[in-house]
Amino acid sequence: MKFKALFLLLALTLTFSGSALADHWIHVEVKNPSADEHVTVNLPLSLMQAAAHLIPQEVDEDVHIAIDDLDMSWSELLAFWQEVKNAPEATFVTVQSKDETVNVRKEGDYVFVRTTESTAAGTKVDVKFPLAVIDALLSGPEGTLNFQGALQALADFGPGNLVTVQDGDETVRVWIDDQNEVE
Repeated sequence: MKFKALFLLLALTLTFSGSALADHWIHVEVKNPSADEHVTVNLPLSLMQAAAHLIPQEVDEDVHIAIDDLDMSWSELLAFWQEVKNAPEATFVTVQSKDETVNVRKEGDYVFVRTTESTAAGTKVDVKFPLAVIDALLSGPEGTLNFQGALQALADFGPGNLVTVQDGDETVRVWIDDQNEVE
């Protein structure tokens, strides 16, 4: 689970790149009572913006986004995103199996993803992601990710949970607020 949390932090740092940036913090908290571990990471969005300059923004024109068996070109990804953004509130996907349920829906200004395992550990993952952040990330010129715009959009949405994971007695929480430390 430690690697998952570290990967999640890295993914968020690489995914997100004004004045609101200086006032907002992204937090990652990992608690594992059985291992007597408690890790917190508190990063100002302005620091993430500085780190975003290290990420190559140019994406090859022939880029393909591969998610499982789904393969999209850059233009197909942008067209797909426009359809999602303009769609009415709805549950887009629900997959139920013997061991897991996955639900993806659009509600208000957010995309929600919830997974729940029906195993003994009962892992639960909840993601609440502002549509404006994805929109801003994809708003750069052709083949360019706009990390600074995505960070600004995240800051504009203000406080709230982004990701929570419950895996047995271990929890991971990612959220944004205007505090520099976890209370």
